[in-house]
Amino acid sequence: MKRLQPCAYTATLDTETLVCTRGRDFPVALLASRMRCPRCGSRRVSVIFDLPPNHQRLGAAAMLKRQTDW
Repeated sequence: MKRLQPCAYTATLDTETLVCTRGRDFPVALLASRMRCPRCGSRRVSVIFDLPPNHQRLGAAAMLKRQTDW
Protein backbone atom coordinates (compact mmCIF):
# COMPACT_ATOMS: atom_id res chain seq x y z
CA MET A 1 0.00 0.00 0.00
CA LYS A 2 1.11 3.50 -0.72
CA ARG A 3 0.97 5.99 2.13
CA LEU A 4 0.16 9.59 1.24
CA GLN A 5 1.18 12.59 3.25
CA PRO A 6 -1.81 14.65 4.38
CA CYS A 7 -2.26 17.99 2.65
CA ALA A 8 -1.56 20.90 4.98
CA TYR A 9 -3.53 23.49 3.00
CA THR A 10 -5.60 25.92 5.10
CA ALA A 11 -7.92 28.73 4.08
CA THR A 12 -10.36 31.13 5.67
CA LEU A 13 -13.86 30.79 4.29
CA ASP A 14 -15.93 33.90 3.63
CA THR A 15 -19.30 33.64 5.34
CA GLU A 16 -21.03 35.94 2.86
CA THR A 17 -19.85 33.83 -0.09
CA LEU A 18 -20.97 30.62 1.62
CA VAL A 19 -24.44 32.06 2.21
CA CYS A 20 -24.66 33.24 -1.42
CA THR A 21 -23.55 29.90 -2.87
CA ARG A 22 -25.19 27.47 -0.42
CA GLY A 23 -28.23 29.45 0.72
CA ARG A 24 -29.30 30.77 4.11
CA ASP A 25 -30.90 27.50 5.17
CA PHE A 26 -27.89 25.27 4.40
CA PRO A 27 -26.97 23.26 7.54
CA VAL A 28 -23.52 24.22 8.75
CA ALA A 29 -22.94 20.66 9.93
CA LEU A 30 -22.95 19.50 6.28
CA LEU A 31 -20.42 22.07 5.09
CA ALA A 32 -17.39 19.76 5.24
CA SER A 33 -19.19 17.16 3.11
CA ARG A 34 -19.56 19.73 0.31
CA MET A 35 -15.97 21.00 0.35
CA ARG A 36 -12.93 19.92 -1.65
CA CYS A 37 -9.30 20.93 -1.16
CA PRO A 38 -8.29 23.27 -4.00
CA ARG A 39 -4.68 22.11 -3.77
CA CYS A 40 -4.91 18.32 -3.77
CA GLY A 41 -8.57 17.75 -4.69
CA SER A 42 -9.30 15.57 -1.66
CA ARG A 43 -12.78 15.55 -0.16
CA ARG A 44 -11.35 14.67 3.26
CA VAL A 45 -11.49 18.17 4.71
CA SER A 46 -12.06 19.53 8.19
CA VAL A 47 -13.99 22.70 8.88
CA ILE A 48 -13.20 24.53 12.10
CA PHE A 49 -15.48 27.30 13.32
CA ASP A 50 -13.61 30.07 15.07
CA LEU A 51 -15.58 32.92 16.60
CA PRO A 52 -13.99 36.37 16.54
CA PRO A 53 -13.23 38.17 19.82
CA ASN A 54 -16.27 39.52 21.64
CA HIS A 55 -15.83 43.14 20.51
CA GLN A 56 -15.72 42.08 16.85
CA ARG A 57 -18.83 39.92 17.29
CA LEU A 58 -20.75 42.89 18.63
CA GLY A 59 -19.72 44.97 15.62
CA ALA A 60 -20.73 42.21 13.22
CA ALA A 61 -24.13 41.88 14.92
CA ALA A 62 -24.72 45.61 14.51
CA MET A 63 -23.71 45.41 10.84
CA LEU A 64 -26.06 42.46 10.28
CA LYS A 65 -28.92 44.34 11.92
CA ARG A 66 -28.21 47.37 9.77
CA GLN A 67 -28.29 45.21 6.62
CA THR A 68 -31.59 43.60 7.56
CA ASP A 69 -33.19 47.01 8.22
CA TRP A 70 -33.04 47.92 4.54
